[in-house]
Amino acid sequence: MTEELDFSIPTHEGKRAQTGSKLLVILTVIVLIIVLANMCIVLIHKDVTSERVEGSALSAEQLKDLALKLEKQELDRASVAAWKEYLKAASLDGEEAARIWYRIGKIYQADSQYDMALDAFYRSETYARPDDISPEIARRVQESLETMGKFAALRYELADRVGTGGITTESSSHDTVDPVVAEIGTQKITKSDLDRRIERLIETQISQYASYLPEEEADKRKEDMLRQYSTDSQRQIFLNQYMAEEILYRKARESGLMDDPDVRVALRDIERSLLAGKVMEKEFADEIKISSGDLATYYKAHKEEYIQPERASVAHILVENEEEAGDVRRRLEKGDDFSVLAAELSRDEQARETGGEVAEWIEKGEGREIPGLGGSDTAIKAIFATDQGHLVKEDIRTEKGIHIIKVLKREAERQKAFDEVKNEVALALRSQKEREVQQKLFARLKEQYDVVIHQSAFSGADSTEVTADQ
Repeated sequence: MTEELDFSIPTHEGKRAQTGSKLLVILTVIVLIIVLANMCIVLIHKDVTSERVEGSALSAEQLKDLALKLEKQELDRASVAAWKEYLKAASLDGEEAARIWYRIGKIYQADSQYDMALDAFYRSETYARPDDISPEIARRVQESLETMGKFAALRYELADRVGTGGITTESSSHDTVDPVVAEIGTQKITKSDLDRRIERLIETQISQYASYLPEEEADKRKEDMLRQYSTDSQRQIFLNQYMAEEILYRKARESGLMDDPDVRVALRDIERSLLAGKVMEKEFADEIKISSGDLATYYKAHKEEYIQPERASVAHILVENEEEAGDVRRRLEKGDDFSVLAAELSRDEQARETGGEVAEWIEKGEGREIPGLGGSDTAIKAIFATDQGHLVKEDIRTEKGIHIIKVLKREAERQKAFDEVKNEVALALRSQKEREVQQKLFARLKEQYDVVIHQSAFSGADSTEVTADQ
């Protein structure tokens, strides 16, 4: 039997297995090297990042400086965040922490975040109650609750502070020394509280025109206004008005009127107007200083503005027709007293009470008004053509009737003395300086806030620039 020939190539199984094992070992080593390298990179990066973060962290003192700077710039949210970081970073005792939380509360309150303000004030009291800030915290808590309209919570708050010796009302005086004149829940209003409210009202009214008056005149007016509230009946009227306003205010708060869009718009308008006025007042106070020498200098430069024109004092009798007028003149010619006839016959009720005398002086010149007669150029000419103590020759006819006029006194034109017109001079000089300060301030602010007025947007507008003070 013939054997078959084998033409296949030998496989060498032993060598192949050995080679595969070596390759596997090499690949494993490479993978391990790569993994270890990656781990090292990650660890190194982590250490570098950690070092970088730790290197950039601010110290407690730096955080405090930052918070103060942000607060000074009125960056409320940023300053609060910085103060809270400072609280975490610094090792503070209870009183120091209380003062920082009190500071945070004031920032929140100024920013109208009253709920956050209350949280901060309560946290402050939790840490400690320093004597110098405790009354202020009590007051600010009360203000915040009132502003939020939480009057029920306010009643509990006040009651609690009464029990703990906190300040609860506008006055800490004992009732026996300072009688209570009214109560709203647990809040008590004492006699001295009422006095302070009256005085604040008067100061507000005085401040509206005090800048135009010499200091002694402003003080005199304040005394006169205070005298109006000197009696118990007048003070009670004021108290009733205040209480009515207070309970209406509380009702408005509790009913959510503050959230009404129209109310909020109105309040913003009032706030805008009030703050704008306060800025102007502050600018006037800082920039305007008027001395007695300034007044004298202004008077000398404007003496022609303080000339008293020729003037006359007169009396008149008003009748209905020419017949009555003739009867009056005949009785005067017989010697009847003018004032007696005026009281008896005049149709002008006010003139009857004064014997016909017109209270105000009549100045020479066209277009002048005569009380009781009106603007009659004919009457003015006739009066100043008549000597003192004599009757005007012609009767004067107006829409009221016929006037028989007597010239009581005549005064020639004269220069008014400085002391006589000092208040007028002060008013004029003050007004002039206010206009100058106002124009400078508006020019500066318009540039600061990039104000542009597009006159072309108005139909019929001319080329004259419209400024904020026009």
